[in-house]
Amino acid sequence: MTQIREMGKERYGLALTLILASMVFIMASPDGRWAEVIALTLQAFALFASLRAAQPSFHLRVACGVLISLVMVVAWTQASFGDTVNSDFVHIATVALVLIATPVIVWGLIRQVRERGSITVHTMMGVLCIYLLMSLAFASAFAAVSQIDNAAFFKQGPDWDSVNNYLYYSLTTITTMGIGDLTPNTDLGRSLTAAEALFGQIYLVTVVAVIVANLKPKRTNG
Repeated sequence: MTQIREMGKERYGLALTLILASMVFIMASPDGRWAEVIALTLQAFALFASLRAAQPSFHLRVACGVLISLVMVVAWTQASFGDTVNSDFVHIATVALVLIATPVIVWGLIRQVRERGSITVHTMMGVLCIYLLMSLAFASAFAAVSQIDNAAFFKQGPDWDSVNNYLYYSLTTITTMGIGDLTPNTDLGRSLTAAEALFGQIYLVTVVAVIVANLKPKRTNG
C-alpha cells in the first residue's frame, strides 16, 4: 500500500506528457469550442500530475483542486450548452493554470533536490515542464495583446489570429527557430516576442544547462 501511495511522487513524466499532448492537440485540432475545452482539460490534468509529483501542502492541493474543478465546470458547461466558449475565459484560465503549476513544480524540484542531494531524470522532466509552460503562457499573452489592441496580432492579417497559431508562434519564438512565416504587428507584440526569446534562451543556458551538467545516473544494485 505504501508503494502505491508513493507512485507519482517526484515524477514529472506524466505532467510533461500531458503538457506536450495539450500543445500538440492545440496546434493540430481545428478551431472550435470542443477543441478549446479538451486542450484546457489536458492542461488541468497536467496540473494535477504536477501537484502529485511536487507534493505541496494539503491545503494548497485542495485549493488548486477546487480552482481546477471550477474551471472545468465552466468550460464544459459553455461547450455543452452554448455555441462557443468565451475566448477570454480560455486565455485567462490557461494563464491561471500556468501560474499555479509553475511555482508548484519549482517548489517540488527544490524540495526534491534538497532531500535527495542529487539531480535526477525526474528533475530534468520537471525543468522541461516549466519551459513548455512558459511557451503556453506567452501564447496566451499574444492572444491578450490582440484583444487589448483590438487589432490583428500578426502582420499577416486577422485570419491568422487563432489559438493554434499563437502557440505555434510562441514555440518558434522560445526556441529561436525564426521561421518568419508569422510576424508581430504591434510594438507590444514585438516586445513580448523579444522577451520570450530572451527568457527561453537564458533558461536553457542557465537552468537546463546546470541540471544536465549535474544529472546523476540511476544507481543499480550489485
